[in-house]
Amino acid sequence: MKSIIKRKTMCIAGLLVLAALLGVGAQAAVAEENALTMSMGAIGDLGTDPTLSANLFPESGGRGVYHPYTHYSPLIDWDNDGNIIPWVAESFEVSDDLKTITFHLRKGIKFADGTPLNASIVKFNFDRVITYGCTDMRDKQKLPIYLYYDYSEASDENTFEIHFTQGWLNVARDFPRNQAYSEFISPLDVDPAWDITGTLKPDKRYNGIGPYYVDENESIPKEKVVLIKRNSWRDDLNFHAPKIDKIVLTLIADPQTAVLALEKGEIDYICRYWNPSIDSLVKLENAPEITIETEPDARTFFLTTAYWKEPFNGSDGILLRKAICYGLNRKEIVDGAFSGYATPATDTMHLSPLSPEVPGCCYKGYDYDMDKAKKLLAEAGWKDMDGDGILDKNGKPLELDLAISSSLTLGWMKDLAVMVQSQLEDMGIEINIRSLEPSAYSNTLSAGSAGDFDLILAYTDPGVYPMTHKLMVFNSSMSYMRSMYVNGNDTLDEIVYNAYMASNKMERDQYICEVCNILYEDAGLIPLVHPMKYAVMNSKVKGFKFDAGWGTYEHVEECEIGK
Repeated sequence: MKSIIKRKTMCIAGLLVLAALLGVGAQAAVAEENALTMSMGAIGDLGTDPTLSANLFPESGGRGVYHPYTHYSPLIDWDNDGNIIPWVAESFEVSDDLKTITFHLRKGIKFADGTPLNASIVKFNFDRVITYGCTDMRDKQKLPIYLYYDYSEASDENTFEIHFTQGWLNVARDFPRNQAYSEFISPLDVDPAWDITGTLKPDKRYNGIGPYYVDENESIPKEKVVLIKRNSWRDDLNFHAPKIDKIVLTLIADPQTAVLALEKGEIDYICRYWNPSIDSLVKLENAPEITIETEPDARTFFLTTAYWKEPFNGSDGILLRKAICYGLNRKEIVDGAFSGYATPATDTMHLSPLSPEVPGCCYKGYDYDMDKAKKLLAEAGWKDMDGDGILDKNGKPLELDLAISSSLTLGWMKDLAVMVQSQLEDMGIEINIRSLEPSAYSNTLSAGSAGDFDLILAYTDPGVYPMTHKLMVFNSSMSYMRSMYVNGNDTLDEIVYNAYMASNKMERDQYICEVCNILYEDAGLIPLVHPMKYAVMNSKVKGFKFDAGWGTYEHVEECEIGK
């Protein structure tokens, strides 16, 4: 009996030791979990359909913050220098008439449930997006890929062709980074199957060709999205294989709160679209546990003038605008408002030298020259008649309203506006800064000649977008610019459109030069700085590389977490 009890006791003791060892192993596994937590300024609902527009289908459509990880796989992409690189398509060619682009799909790509991707599925997605799901994009951005879409076809399992009624030089460059053709769903996942107007089945909402799925048990709608790595074709083909096992996207609306969370080790990375302010960077520069990555960017921050009203209208208005261009010390602005995280924008009209394919004709602008600025002001009739330091004309002081946005994501506007205010007051121009709510700012910016401002701060897209794309979006989104300048019988709007639809480089550059010359001669917009890209992260995050766009998706899954 004692022998039996002894054996049982030994067995129990052994099990306890084994359990303890397993517990230690489990704790070690948890401790070594390769996870990254990223703060974001907005977290939407779960289970939306990336092939449908949120405007057209507010209950089910729209691109969620998780879609880049569950679905993102464009046919072709841009690298950070704006070069086209293969992704789902391993190669492509454009027809001589620029009306057809043929993609040769990479073999071995599968959805999460094992469904192979083929040309017929790609065709289904294009037809769904362009003719049904995102038609509002056609009217909003007026991009040729929507306007001139004719039809698409699957020549064979791995060959997809898309045809347009009209060709343009940058047809291939318009494909990367667009929701319409970057995030595919399976036609078997909609009801009815293969119906481009079908509804995505709820149980298939994460069945993309991205390397992650959403863990809804851990995720909290509009607060936190937890992404878990799954085996994917990127692993199988050793193509940009992800290294992070778990990504947590967490809502921290205030950038300064995100900085505090980073300092405490609660998050590992701040999504650049909701970056902290420049003054935060200065405080973090010497923190050993934090890394700040930087890189030149091709965005431009600039002032736009209310050309249609006094004091900016007419020939004297052009002189005033040029005087402001010469009177701004952009180097001082870079050092003061941006702590060196920018470069002066003196040699271009709207287009940065870092933008892809900008012709040399655009490299002209207004260097700092206060004497020339004062001379132009006097020529326009502006003089300090009462000795109060403010210029006058016809009994009216030169007082201007400068509108900015109060959006947390545009926090740079406040410091920049204060620097501009100070420098223009040194010239004798009184500036009143008016901060607008984000929606009011957007409405003011696009209100045409009804816009309630004298000056307004604005900005361009990141540099990898084709220059003609930048001008087209700039021109259409700021509608008051569309008929601002007249050159012969053509408006600026028409010249921009001709540049976009050019069939060869010589023709395109000719139109771009016309645009740059008009913007330069009339000084309708006043370039200020080209901001630097910067990314703030825990120093244990290794292998970070900048994204080609706004920074909402930086391929952080390809980073590694060090100790």
